[in-house]
Amino acid sequence: MTVAASLLLYVVAVLAAGPKLLLRITADGGAPRLAITAWLTAVVTVLGCSVAAVALLLCEAAGHWDSPDALIASCLERLQAILLGHAGWPARIVATVAVVIAVGSLVAICVRVGLALRRMRTHTFDHADAVRLVGRSDGSDVIVIEATEPAAYCVAGRPPAIVVTTAALAALDRTQLAAVVAHERAHLDGRHAYVVAAVRGLASALPRIKLFTSAATQIGSLLEMCADDAAARRHGNQPLLAGLLMLSGAITPARALAAASVAVLVRAERLADPQKGFARVQTRVTLGGAVAAMAATPMTIFVLALSGVLICFA
Repeated sequence: MTVAASLLLYVVAVLAAGPKLLLRITADGGAPRLAITAWLTAVVTVLGCSVAAVALLLCEAAGHWDSPDALIASCLERLQAILLGHAGWPARIVATVAVVIAVGSLVAICVRVGLALRRMRTHTFDHADAVRLVGRSDGSDVIVIEATEPAAYCVAGRPPAIVVTTAALAALDRTQLAAVVAHERAHLDGRHAYVVAAVRGLASALPRIKLFTSAATQIGSLLEMCADDAAARRHGNQPLLAGLLMLSGAITPARALAAASVAVLVRAERLADPQKGFARVQTRVTLGGAVAAMAATPMTIFVLALSGVLICFA
């Protein structure tokens, strides 16, 4: 079995089974940070292994003309020789076309993700400036704006802003408001908006790959749970839960992170009945095992290749 075949087998396995399995072990948010790590590990390893497999398959397909027994250590040298025409013009054409397609696809994905981050940054920075012009502040990062609908959300900026409507001030008591503000501040401190923009950009670049679209949705929900946990540690579960329920259903601007806009029911259940004892340990062990397995598999393939157990060419 070649290195490329092993890597492709891993990619196919993760794409086929990964979304359903990851959703099953991460949806309840028992350990949201570890769950985010699991999704990101799946995404990164699939992208990395796909690129590596394409490069190795390129060497294998074009290199069969005159050197079928090269080991992985010589793959890059072999590719360079093919591109320079040392293996003949058919191999050179095949290699050149494959390289252009592989590099072009990778560049296109990177550009889409970069544009998504840039759009998010521009939009949120402009929105933060706008709310500072129309709202009022006591000198902190909390901006109060006049509105008949209770809402609270944060937007990245220089400086960032936590926006609270006058209706939310009237609806929430002091402890609930403090918990909601702490939730939004956790988003800003963790730069969650950039993570959400990056995974959504990847999902928009490859919308037919369920792993990426599911990752974008689930990571958004899990980041809300991370912010919930940060706020609950400071102000308790019940004030935050009451605040979330009071603000649920509020309409917030695009690309803003709102306290009660994503997966409110699941988050409310977490806050009302948090995992304890064995269930919490079991969740962490399961997620840790998933992360370790996904990270270790590609590394093991490359170690075996370097040792000569797996070869670059079949």
